[in-house]
Amino acid sequence: MRAARITAFGGPEVLEIAEVPAPEAGAGEVLVRVRAGGLNRADILVREGRFPEAPPPPMILGVEGAGEIAALGDGVSGFAVGDRVAINPMRTCDECEQCRRGHDNACARLQFVGEHFDGTYAEYIVVPARSVIPAPAGLSHEQLAAGVLAYMTAWHMLKTRGQVRPGETVLVVGAGSGVASAAVQVAKALGATVIATTGTERKAEQVRALGADEVINYRAEPDFPETVRKLTGGLGADLVHETVGRATVQKSILSLRHGGRLVGMGSHTGRTAELDLSSLYRREISVFGCHASNLAEVAEFLPLLADGTLSPVIDSVFPLDAVVEAEARLDAPDRFGKVVLAID
Repeated sequence: MRAARITAFGGPEVLEIAEVPAPEAGAGEVLVRVRAGGLNRADILVREGRFPEAPPPPMILGVEGAGEIAALGDGVSGFAVGDRVAINPMRTCDECEQCRRGHDNACARLQFVGEHFDGTYAEYIVVPARSVIPAPAGLSHEQLAAGVLAYMTAWHMLKTRGQVRPGETVLVVGAGSGVASAAVQVAKALGATVIATTGTERKAEQVRALGADEVINYRAEPDFPETVRKLTGGLGADLVHETVGRATVQKSILSLRHGGRLVGMGSHTGRTAELDLSSLYRREISVFGCHASNLAEVAEFLPLLADGTLSPVIDSVFPLDAVVEAEARLDAPDRFGKVVLAID
């Protein structure tokens, strides 16, 4: 089969298209013919050698993907060859206490496709049967590859961890990314008023089109917490969806009302940050760390994907042969939404 893999750590240029043996489904597994692969920030970390748990090159990148089932391993039921599916990239042990409680993302031996083993930048991939999600009708492979993991993450952050309630105000910081653009839609679906930040007027219009009630251009208004307070009658947001990291986390805290909640995942601008602790303590701010999702949450948001309430945001689609250009686009400052590989 054809696959895009890295043979060394570095920039996008270390990716190459190669012919490699196709995997075979073992007991409890399915072979998926990948039709589209969604690009993810994790791909950059692995490619650059900044993900310490990744195996050494050569390695096939790709955390997200969708396609159809090509073969079933022994003991697999409930699926048939030809079924259209999206891939849940989490692999769990199914044995530890957290797995028994349904907390997939807290599994003691949690691993991810494209981070701990070969990923979705390939014509075929083998995954456990419980890691494939039946595809709603009407969604293309590109939409599935771009949407499922982003909405899993945004739903876990806002609904499960943040417990957003109708009528609350949610601030989504850096709303041009895959997860944050999904968060704008999820927050609206949960009945919230949404304020979002982004860096250009073009992106601001795109964020408004997703349903944001107010959009702040943080380059024109670098003190966005002050703007948030003005937009909320001096109070601040009830909850901030924070995925940017060092560059914005203190401002995100200052954007909250007294007793507000910050839900955080991601650290694209840095994993460490200097915080004014009094801004947390005196205003009784709650901080919720978030990581991935639980399988049960998929059933909660999948109907909203099926009926169009949630609509995956795709920046661009590249053929597999243009994987170097696709990875460069993933890191482009004007990107809005997901970059996708078409693997046909």
